[in-house]
Amino acid sequence: MNKSILIILIVISVICTIISSYIDSNTMHYIFKPLSTILVILLPVLYAKNGLKRYKNIILIGLVFCLIGDIFLMFDAYFIFGLASFLIGHVFFIYAFASIRGFSWNVKTLMPLVLVAGLIFFKLKDHLGDLLIPVILYVTCIVLMAWQAINVYVWKKEYGFLLIAIGASLFLVSDSVLSYRKFIGDFTIAQFLVSSTYWTAITLISLSTIYINKKTSAAI
Repeated sequence: MNKSILIILIVISVICTIISSYIDSNTMHYIFKPLSTILVILLPVLYAKNGLKRYKNIILIGLVFCLIGDIFLMFDAYFIFGLASFLIGHVFFIYAFASIRGFSWNVKTLMPLVLVAGLIFFKLKDHLGDLLIPVILYVTCIVLMAWQAINVYVWKKEYGFLLIAIGASLFLVSDSVLSYRKFIGDFTIAQFLVSSTYWTAITLISLSTIYINKKTSAAI
């Protein structure tokens, strides 16, 4: 299958997922939500560079945990399991990004992320109840993921690393909107924002396994 065709299929599946939420079609939602992530997983499976085997495998594990999280989050009763699945997925993404050149301690790129995450958490904290500690852990983890992704691009401004940086940043946006919707209140375009940023995020991270420069691949 041509890579462009697979990306088109991802877009179509994501659109169907978004539509299913607005028309309250559970059957459609149960089919297309996991299917969208499965299609994203196929990108590194089918097209990742051979020289990126270690990096690709770590990313794949992270994506599989995203798929598990997607399935859990389809049911309100399993929200905490979905949160845990995505938390584990983020840990693998952090490991993957750090595998490129080691864990980066660039504080300049961390401060804006901490500021944004802090503002979001301040808005949410009075609505979290028993989930306060899990959410703190999750926010910390996703900030670390975005931080390491951005640092890789700051280190070397190549296309594959740009995909990582944008993808991880969009993940932060998606989870912020999802948290607001879950704990404070829904709004008309919330589902569109969550879905579009989330699947764009994991698609870009998947594509990084294809577009990271060959000269860099020897290190990972």
